[in-house]
Amino acid sequence: MSSPTKEPIVTAHKPTSFHQRLIQALRGWRRRVVNRRRAHADSRHLAGMSEHELRDLGIGRSEVPGLLDEHRY
Repeated sequence: MSSPTKEPIVTAHKPTSFHQRLIQALRGWRRRVVNRRRAHADSRHLAGMSEHELRDLGIGRSEVPGLLDEHRY
């Protein structure tokens, strides 16, 4: 019978200041990409709506660009 082998214990390195800044930068970049995609999808959706549908929402077609710019960032 063979004795059970012990698995080596692997410990993760503590993230350095550089790694933390890099991770934060990547998260910020991802957040901006997601927001940009959402804004683009919203603008396509609003552009495809009829005048009647926009009036049901209480906005006119001329107000759409201003609303999108207002909530962009």
